[in-house]
Amino acid sequence: MTNKTDVNNASFYYSVNMLKFLLKLKLISEDEYERIIHISASFYDAENIYV
Repeated sequence: MTNKTDVNNASFYYSVNMLKFLLKLKLISEDEYERIIHISASFYDAENIYV
């Protein structure tokens, strides 16, 4: 059985990497990137953000 925390951590990690990719392509700004990271962290209950 999969732990919900593990699923949330994996989902958050995936979303951060997608955001980094969008930032690299200059499809989002640095400010947008930071705001979305914090929204995602809240959504996935991520306690620590290491980006």
